[in-house]
Amino acid sequence: KTQKHSTTNWQVNPTSVDVNVRCEMWLTRVIQLVGMERSMRRVLHAVVLLGTISSGHGRVTGSTQSAHAQAAQPTCDTTSGQGARTDCRDMVIPVNTSQQCAELCCAHSRANPIPVPGILSTGCAAWYADIRAPSTHPPPGGNFGQCFFCFGNRRNGVPSANATACAGRSTPQTCTTGVVPPTLGPKPPKPPTVIPSIGTEVSPQYVDVGHLLGRLPVYPNSSTPLNRTTEMTVEGWPLQDCQILIFDDRPTHAWAPPMDDPLQKQEDFSGEWTLTLSGNATVNLVSPVGITLGSPVYDSTTNVLTQSIIFAKGGYPHVQNLLVLSFTNTRALESSPPVANGTGFTNLHVFRPGYGPSTGKSTQLFTDEWAAGLSIFSRHRWMGSTGTNSYNWRCGPPNAAACSVVQWDERRTPNITFYDVADLPPTCTPWEHVILAANELDSDVWINVPLTASSPTVCRTDPDGDHSKCIKEDPTTTYEYQLALLFRDGNVFTNNIGLKPHLKLYVEHSNEVWNFGFKQSSMNTAAAEWEVQTDPKSNLADAVPGRPDIDEREHCTNTSAGAGPSPPGALCWSRRRHARRVYEISQTFEKVFGEGSLNNQIRMVYASWGGDGPFQSYFNDTLYWLEHEVGDLDKFLYGISYAQYFGPHSQNAGHGSGPGFNYSTATVPEVIQAFNAAAVSGVENTIQLVQLAKDFRVKTLSYEGGPGYQVGGEKPGTKGLDTMITAARDTGMKVVVINHVDLCWQFGWNEYNYFSAESSYSAYGCWGATESFNDLNPGPPKLQALYELTGHHPEERRIWAANASRPRAIRISV
Repeated sequence: KTQKHSTTNWQVNPTSVDVNVRCEMWLTRVIQLVGMERSMRRVLHAVVLLGTISSGHGRVTGSTQSAHAQAAQPTCDTTSGQGARTDCRDMVIPVNTSQQCAELCCAHSRANPIPVPGILSTGCAAWYADIRAPSTHPPPGGNFGQCFFCFGNRRNGVPSANATACAGRSTPQTCTTGVVPPTLGPKPPKPPTVIPSIGTEVSPQYVDVGHLLGRLPVYPNSSTPLNRTTEMTVEGWPLQDCQILIFDDRPTHAWAPPMDDPLQKQEDFSGEWTLTLSGNATVNLVSPVGITLGSPVYDSTTNVLTQSIIFAKGGYPHVQNLLVLSFTNTRALESSPPVANGTGFTNLHVFRPGYGPSTGKSTQLFTDEWAAGLSIFSRHRWMGSTGTNSYNWRCGPPNAAACSVVQWDERRTPNITFYDVADLPPTCTPWEHVILAANELDSDVWINVPLTASSPTVCRTDPDGDHSKCIKEDPTTTYEYQLALLFRDGNVFTNNIGLKPHLKLYVEHSNEVWNFGFKQSSMNTAAAEWEVQTDPKSNLADAVPGRPDIDEREHCTNTSAGAGPSPPGALCWSRRRHARRVYEISQTFEKVFGEGSLNNQIRMVYASWGGDGPFQSYFNDTLYWLEHEVGDLDKFLYGISYAQYFGPHSQNAGHGSGPGFNYSTATVPEVIQAFNAAAVSGVENTIQLVQLAKDFRVKTLSYEGGPGYQVGGEKPGTKGLDTMITAARDTGMKVVVINHVDLCWQFGWNEYNYFSAESSYSAYGCWGATESFNDLNPGPPKLQALYELTGHHPEERRIWAANASRPRAIRISV
């Protein structure tokens, strides 16, 4: 058959005698694929054979060509033609246009040709089907379709049942016209049933939610905190009556409606919680909804008060996960004489249901549910939980970054219940608990060294004194050195056991130092500017010999005053300082862990911005400079990293690139389609960074990744936010996650971190694989995808986690 199209003139080779029959078979197959066996209301708009595939009956050709593809892929012709496709489809990828499908096929063939015996000698075959009618969904919506790759094997390595339908072609073909065949290369492995090395971002779920709190206790019926010096002990316990916020896990913006989540979901906390403390007190609930107190029991022999807290079964607003406790008539000791404001108490604990003193699990640190959920991942990144983004300025210019440097003894330790130190993260996981978690889960660990951590190579000044004078100190007392030492040897809080020797320690310098939204970005830039302007030995503004093009692009040697507050070269210096710090940290960790530890147990990661086009400024130019300064990068650097996020940015998010996606008018299926299309559009960046990593002989890692978008575009109470959150819970997200991880792996990506294991959904993002560690079996669609990718089953993980004989981290009181 011959048809006319608005942009393409289709022509069929007259020797294709069975074209009518085969086209009808293909139409039927596509209709079945999209669930339209009995309905043609959604029109099959076009069926396109991309490239030239020979059959025993001749060749089908076409005349459409992508100018963009010609410019971007000069060695690959993306000519499209109508015709019959065979019934082998080993990878189905959503795309926006036929050209996008062709470019993806050609890029794959050029980078990693795949010989398929009996089907294709080189390259890949791809077909494009637009399954939405432009008349009802005008572009770009009407251009969405599916790209079918034919590789001869499915993802799990089992040959396709229909693979023989692809055989019978008389001559070797590729996805090009044959004018400029792609260069042959080694056959890459297929995505296996289990994708190796998937990690995640984590935070702890403690058995005892009362032993590590952020906000200080306040006076009863007040918001004013107790005086940290005169009204609290050194360990942080109150010396008088007080009121304490234990947690607020209500749906986002429940305190200032409208709420973000249309379903108003919150974690199921129902059951009997157990409160214990040393001393005695009258305990009351403050503004409880669906929460009641049991009768108090005081043991005068042990001086311990025990009282149950019962959360009812039910959702918001009938039960609200806000727990605030008031303590009056406090007596630290039974012999304490009564005083007007009490004498306080110590050792407050609030145990989750099933973990109180009567269960024998009260010294267990992490819940079994948490362990079950995280055990499917090969490594855990603790960036957010350890407060990486929450270090603040301590002083002003000059040299404000140096006087904001933090010393090791200022960090949070496990014995400080209420930690609220000015300009430091108020709620952060102690490093000791990171070690205990890794050893319990037997998983690799990824840490982020704070940008303001004291280091043998970082200037530290007195915030209350001379900001221009660096303080000389023993390098072994610095935060950086002591952090390495802790992971090697542990301390009293880990029973003097460090990270298990067979576990890997990934080390990153801060987090997203490129991101102007975080204070560490401006701190790093300020430190770089001060260094260049005051230290004649600084190498940050040095030219790279033989590479004048770098300075032409980056202006690194330009130290003159610019039109703005910073010199023209400041951005370059900032990027270079970040890269140099990765090297400097590696030298400290090697001194502690010993020669040969780098790229073995210690894995240094250079992470930067992935939106930098061809990665020129933040990766290429910066790393070539670093290589000139310190030598071959692969001697100390394990890998380079950017965030493998993908998804449709809201048109209201101010992302600055294109019109954006209209969540207010989109349906949930359209959101899912947009996520799939975004996953494909990111392949080009994946290919580019993989090649760059090969050039430097290092690996590729995503420090974060998964379905995501720029937050803040959709507001609470709007249809757009409702659609965004509903889509994040949709069953289609399982395929979205699987397809993206498979794409990354198939195009050569080494290690993938999913962000994140668990979090609630709101205007600030729908990141979590699950919204609760109580929802693991079968789990939400995203988590189901990760079960499949990692080769685990939720019931198998539950049984492992509940095994009484498995090693567990224990809370050690010092």
